[in-house]
Amino acid sequence: MGKVLFVHGMGHDDDRNYWKKWAVPLRLELAGQGLDLKEEQWEGVYYYDLMPGPGKKADQDQVVQVQLINLKEKVSQDLYSLRASGTRKMETVRRIAELVVDNFGDIIAYLYFEQTHQAVNQRLYEAIAAEEEPVNLIGYSLGSIVSYCALKQNRSAARKVAHLILLGSPLFWFRHGVAGRVGLELKPAVGRLTNIAGMLDIAWPQAVPNILHGLDQNIEFMINPFDPVRGHQEYFCNKKSLSVIASEIKKGWDIACPLNRN
Repeated sequence: MGKVLFVHGMGHDDDRNYWKKWAVPLRLELAGQGLDLKEEQWEGVYYYDLMPGPGKKADQDQVVQVQLINLKEKVSQDLYSLRASGTRKMETVRRIAELVVDNFGDIIAYLYFEQTHQAVNQRLYEAIAAEEEPVNLIGYSLGSIVSYCALKQNRSAARKVAHLILLGSPLFWFRHGVAGRVGLELKPAVGRLTNIAGMLDIAWPQAVPNILHGLDQNIEFMINPFDPVRGHQEYFCNKKSLSVIASEIKKGWDIACPLNRN
């Protein structure tokens, strides 16, 4: 029958069924595009419980503290080379980099805490293995990094993914940490790999094609022209975004169907 699996982003939430509020509008959009999926064909991977809690921030670890300092410097240099010139502008860029890095603590924990990294990956592997047929995997925000890293490290799991969709990915900001885990030259052994980038989105997902090789498609559209924070949060309620995501799910379904018959 096949399924759509969501992998959530950062933050702490006790709702293991977070994905249901994302699935409802997508089901309606897909039905309008001619693909009628049942409620039981949607599922989500939950890993909030594996992340350091609010009282156990990742930067308390000395090793991670060093990684944070290096990451901020690298991100500052990357962003500066793209967007700014002059000493004052460089200082502004540095503050932006620090703000972004400091507020993506779960990503730091995933990339630099070995126990957390392996536990989150295992949670994803278990969800994929539980399905008899190829899945469409939607990795949102941190979930895009989790999905990419995990599937690069497990070819068997990757081959059960008909379509990996990176949604609102902050890979630009954390490219150095990801590169420390997996190579960026070749895509995972999935059927199709797509990057969906809404603008303005503070995660800067439109930079992903400059970092990842092997994308089958990159889709950019205006999601919020005024507020980059809200732009990162509107993928499952924005009309254009829902249309784009649904269309990509359909492409994955077309890939999964022949795989199901083999």
